[in-house]
Amino acid sequence: MNESGDHFGTVVSGVSGTWPEAPAFWSYSSLGAAEECPRRWMLCRADYGNLWEGHGYPPRPAFAALVGTVVHRCLELLLVAFQAQGCPSVADPAAVDAIRGLGGYSKLVELVINEELAALKGNPRAADLEPALARQLTKSVPQIRQRVQMAISRARLAPAGGDSEMGPEGSDEIGVTRGSHTEVELRDEDLRVMGRADLITVSETGCTITDYKTGEPSEGHADQLRLYGLLWTRDKRVNPDQIPIESLVVAYATHDEPVDAPSAAELATLADQITSRIAATEEQLDQRPPPAKPDPEICRFCDVKHLCDDYWATVPSMLGAGPSESATGFVDCEGEIAQRNGPMSWVIGLEGEPDSALLRTTDERPGFGVGDYVRLLGVAAGTVEAEGASQVVLTMTPFSEAFLLNPH
Repeated sequence: MNESGDHFGTVVSGVSGTWPEAPAFWSYSSLGAAEECPRRWMLCRADYGNLWEGHGYPPRPAFAALVGTVVHRCLELLLVAFQAQGCPSVADPAAVDAIRGLGGYSKLVELVINEELAALKGNPRAADLEPALARQLTKSVPQIRQRVQMAISRARLAPAGGDSEMGPEGSDEIGVTRGSHTEVELRDEDLRVMGRADLITVSETGCTITDYKTGEPSEGHADQLRLYGLLWTRDKRVNPDQIPIESLVVAYATHDEPVDAPSAAELATLADQITSRIAATEEQLDQRPPPAKPDPEICRFCDVKHLCDDYWATVPSMLGAGPSESATGFVDCEGEIAQRNGPMSWVIGLEGEPDSALLRTTDERPGFGVGDYVRLLGVAAGTVEAEGASQVVLTMTPFSEAFLLNPH
């Protein structure tokens, strides 16, 4: 990849774009992603007007990620409904009306699923997956509903002491009042960092920030909450009275996990660390192209690895180092389509051992032909015995992808 300046073109056919600027405000997740791999961060957020009308590179939807999004969105809507009804918990009689107003748990889950599926429209990498994802999500409604019910069952909201107080005319000050507030945006102009807290509860003694997580516990969740705590103490727009942090809570589906509220000294140290991290990250993002940091665990779930030559230069031969090794599992590989072997089978030439494989497709018109050089993502690898010898077989599934490379 030899991009320079504002515009770039990758080796993948039909893909071109414009490098984005660094954001005006960083979030916890965006800063972590940019540090993990600056190249991936930039490629994901570049402008690809020739591919679609959406922002960034079209993401490949994944079932597990969609489930997490649905659960989190349902919790958000329930918390907002509870807050509007002045309902402190699901045990309160008003909770029945709040939940009924959303159609009940199952209808709420179905509504959010439909919203998420509708958001996939126009995404060129989602068109072939949407029917299968819709079926999977529909079958999973009972399990998703249970996860939502478990998480919301422990929610405790305090009645708000009134509407948020607006600051002087012309300012954007919205100092929160006593009570619980959902989806509160926190930001610090000086640090250039922002975040959205799921639930903030202000009492006479201080503030509790709760963040709902739909996945497995992670140390990063506590770090994110500490960052929210830092933003709360520094955001004079939302917290003009400098109400102190009393507690931080990570709320999982099965349990709540308290996080020690950082001291003033710890908050000052955290602010310095964030400043240094942003400076170092933006220095890397200014390079053209930004550096890539290939790593098997990181690249495994990367949405733009087919655009990154550094990834393909370091991909080990997952088809086995020699004829005696079996090729199994799902792999990424690249090579030239050497010949057609049948209506839905091809011979593809590969680098190293083995030097070729039988490629089976799901369609007679897979989008490539003899002489094309392709990058294949998520193909099932296996071996068959033919005339006393083992032959590697690559099988494309509905979840596999193939990308043509520009002629060299």
